[in-house]
Amino acid sequence: MPKNLFFDLDHTIWDFDTNANETLRELYDLYQLQFISSKSVDDFIGIYTRVNHDLWALYRQHRVTKEQLRERRFRDTFREMDVDEDEIPLGVEAEYIAICPTKTALLPGAREALDYLAGKYDLHLITNGFAESQRTKLRCSDLEKYFITLTISEEVGAQKPHPLVFETALKNAGSDLKTSHYVGDNLEADVKGAIQSGWHAYWLTDDPSAFSNEKCTAISSMLDLKELF
Repeated sequence: MPKNLFFDLDHTIWDFDTNANETLRELYDLYQLQFISSKSVDDFIGIYTRVNHDLWALYRQHRVTKEQLRERRFRDTFREMDVDEDEIPLGVEAEYIAICPTKTALLPGAREALDYLAGKYDLHLITNGFAESQRTKLRCSDLEKYFITLTISEEVGAQKPHPLVFETALKNAGSDLKTSHYVGDNLEADVKGAIQSGWHAYWLTDDPSAFSNEKCTAISSMLDLKELF
């Protein structure tokens, strides 16, 4: 059995969708977007979510920078909402960055699983998120206490699934592959990335049939880890 358990943060522990959607609803009201676009708040959330997802995919491929991602995601969203260029509100990105990481919703069963596992294993985080936001999430959600090390891809200089991220995490933890397992939700960045780097991965997924590998164990909830460990 492993001595060290490593976790992804967003979509695995921290409920990114719930927290982001709540923030976007607040921004829709704050900037009174109903007066500059015919799109509803649900349209706004849907368009932003898709645009942001696509830009993050480009960021992981080093095809856009952090600055370009943050510059474009709301600008491109407003353009798709048919907002006139001179009416695109300023400060939305900064407001989003200030608000969203302070949200505290976690995935179902995440805290209970961490409470259980922290008493038996050394826990660590590996995240592709931006450093300042991820540290804010951990602090505001009272998650810092669970994790001994935090490996952030932005500080490593590579994004999961790059092996350097996983190698750096092992070094940070003073661990090795024999005593380390990884838990994440993203098939490419987390699961395949971990497996290709020699880890056993636990894949948080609603569709375990989408991928099969002897070094991958599918779980439907963080609570499943209580049965496995």
